[in-house]
Amino acid sequence: MMNSRRRFLSGAAAFSVASLVSRGAAGQVGTTIDVKKVGAKGGGKFPDLHALREAIAQAAMRRGPVTILFPPGEYFLGAADEAALLVARNMNELRIIGDRATLSCRSVNGQSTMLYLQGCRNVSVEGLSFTDYGLDRNVNWLGAAAIRLGNDVHRGCENVRIKDCRFDSVLTAVVCRNSDEPVRCRDITLSNLAVSRSYYGFSFHNNGDNVTGRNLRCTDVKRSYFPYGVANHDIDVEAVDNATGFADILIKCYLFDTSNLRVKVKSRGKRGGDAIVGIDQQHEKGHGVIRKITVDMDIDDVDCSLQNVVMMRSLDARDRALSDTTNRWDEIFLDGDVRMCNRTRLIHVGTRAKTPGRLHIGQRLARHPLLPTSFPGFIVTK
Repeated sequence: MMNSRRRFLSGAAAFSVASLVSRGAAGQVGTTIDVKKVGAKGGGKFPDLHALREAIAQAAMRRGPVTILFPPGEYFLGAADEAALLVARNMNELRIIGDRATLSCRSVNGQSTMLYLQGCRNVSVEGLSFTDYGLDRNVNWLGAAAIRLGNDVHRGCENVRIKDCRFDSVLTAVVCRNSDEPVRCRDITLSNLAVSRSYYGFSFHNNGDNVTGRNLRCTDVKRSYFPYGVANHDIDVEAVDNATGFADILIKCYLFDTSNLRVKVKSRGKRGGDAIVGIDQQHEKGHGVIRKITVDMDIDDVDCSLQNVVMMRSLDARDRALSDTTNRWDEIFLDGDVRMCNRTRLIHVGTRAKTPGRLHIGQRLARHPLLPTSFPGFIVTK
């Protein structure tokens, strides 16, 4: 394994076993399963996959609160040639805790997931680091997601907490994805999470409502926050050194409406690309709605090759921008402190909505010398 990456992993989440286990709810009584006591080595060279699956299987058979404990070490899962490597299904009152511990794998083709929480409730993941030695960001969708939240038939994940974790070189740190079931994952709390050298940071694809994110930092990540078809998010994220054409923040609508999102973004070191914040429509039937979106920006240290700070447009199935659309934006609120090159557009509306929506420009942004004088398809208030 690479020495530089080992240095990142060993110092990523330095928590003591005693302090982590004691952080449970007051009066909580339960079982702790130490993965090394069921056969995991944590040496980083040989796969621990079977032992870790056994630890999850033992936890699933216990009644009441269960903690799966990862003592210091690197738990290599082997080749990521399955859709999901570790799966916790329909579990309740589960804590997964790492004490200077890392889950790693090596992707060889396609997509995979290291830890999949499927239909789980009252779950926390704390103090773990994740890395994929086979991630190739130059190939779309070659790599492993670190943590995936999803549904199991008629049950979605609820009350999930992910905190104090580090992600280095993963396809996405946390992803919540729809699997065509009618239920939804909801009530998700993300806190103190750092992502580096990765494809995506935090993704919510037609699933994952009522999400709170605090102290989220993405460094050299193609896209930090990517929600669509979801509702009720409150996210604070810092994006640093994004040197790609990807937007740091991309809010979209494909099949389902996207609504009631509050995003506070701090962006530093954006090098080129079409935008820092994108609010894009791509509804396949042309009646998507993106509404009640609040974006508060702190933007600095961007170069002149960046085309837009904020961009709103509607795309066809081939990702071509449309001149007008029946899709709608409404109650979009933009504000913040933006320091940028005068060749970059502050706000660009690339597609006119046939039904005008409301766009609110906050006081700080309204004073910006590069604020456009017109916004096609919007009724503007300042």
